Amino acid sequence: MLEHYVVFRPRPGKERELAEALAALESGLAGGLAGLAELSWGENTNRSGLDRGFTHGCLARFTGPEAFGRYWDHPAHERFLGVLDGICEDRFALDWTSGATA
Repeated sequence: MLEHYVVFRPRPGKERELAEALAALESGLAGGLAGLAELSWGENTNRSGLDRGFTHGCLARFTGPEAFGRYWDHPAHERFLGVLDGICEDRFALDWTSGATA
């Protein structure tokens, strides 16, 4: 599996917009994407991240790099990327391979 985890620090007062953008991403992928095993997101509850302003996280799990490429180019993901700079002060991603890749 290829794991793609992103944490977000929204601009002040933009937390709701970030949650709406994440929900729109999830909804836009609801029809299915070959190789997307899981997509989840939510509000951060960890004090360490919250103290740094990181209020939300998103985890996507893919069967391999090809599936991640389809996700990256998917219109729902492109729309999501298009709004993030206006919503977030900062964000970063961690990608890793867990277990055997398909």
